[in-house]
Amino acid sequence: MEGNKLDCCVVRDLLPAYLEDLTEEETARQVRDHLAGCAACRAVEEAMEARLPVRTAPRRALGFLKRVRRTRLLAAALTVILTLWCMWWLYDREFHYPNTQAGRQAAVEDYLSPFESEDVVIRAGAWQEREGHLLIFYRMEDGENSHGVLHLIRGINGKYRPCEARTERSALRAGVYSGSLSPRGTDWRLRYLAGDGCRDIYAVQVTWWGGSYDGLQRRTAVRTYEITQPEFLWLMEEEELIRSLGWEPGMGEDQVQFLDVSEVRLLDREGNDVTAQYSDGSLDSSGGSGIGSAEQFLLYWYLGIVGVLGIILVRYFLRRD
Repeated sequence: MEGNKLDCCVVRDLLPAYLEDLTEEETARQVRDHLAGCAACRAVEEAMEARLPVRTAPRRALGFLKRVRRTRLLAAALTVILTLWCMWWLYDREFHYPNTQAGRQAAVEDYLSPFESEDVVIRAGAWQEREGHLLIFYRMEDGENSHGVLHLIRGINGKYRPCEARTERSALRAGVYSGSLSPRGTDWRLRYLAGDGCRDIYAVQVTWWGGSYDGLQRRTAVRTYEITQPEFLWLMEEEELIRSLGWEPGMGEDQVQFLDVSEVRLLDREGNDVTAQYSDGSLDSSGGSGIGSAEQFLLYWYLGIVGVLGIILVRYFLRRD
């Protein structure tokens, strides 16, 4: 042997072990190098390979191995299906409510009932959907004529998740209600007018007032809106509404910085003021409350955990050993 080269006699002694893959990697490499340049030893190797018995695995063992392989593939497929189902189930529990009459009613009841007494009836009214945001007007039969708007966000399954709600009181038992909205996740600044039980009300006269936050400016404008259906929810962009009143929105000296409603009058077919017929002077219409849901961070955290566990199990079932 010279350097790292093997003599022919050494190679021929090593050939049986080499052919059985029983030699170390370095020894096998040197044998391969020798065979590449030695025709005589290659001939001996070919003769030995021709005499090696062909070993076939028993049929029973092959059948067992195939069954194990099929079982692992089936387990991996079932794991994928179960993982996807669990992720979809978690997602659907959050984004759960379809935009149907029953879905909207269930959303307001489920979201608001925990904050009210058991005998309070909550009824979903008119609604609007804008760019994946669903806004539902609701009324409560709680003796205070409470009302408000529930804000929901649409998920990839086409259903909605309640996000926040703002409840206010009113002296009106029916009629037209007003309020402001700044839905979470948007840059909208909205004013709304919502109608409930307006069967004998044909128009509403609204006195808008706006001004500066320091109180140095105050402006009023009266607008009358025709009512064509007993229940409705009108959403108006605040800046556009200010301009429609003949004012200019902004923070400047002569601009309107905020907008609100100072009075709502209900009118019958002849234009007569019938607000008193729907009012209850004993009720306090001031004050309100808001509730909101947590962000969706936990939902995506749980989905990530389920997904990682599913990947680990699939890789385990598809391992080669």
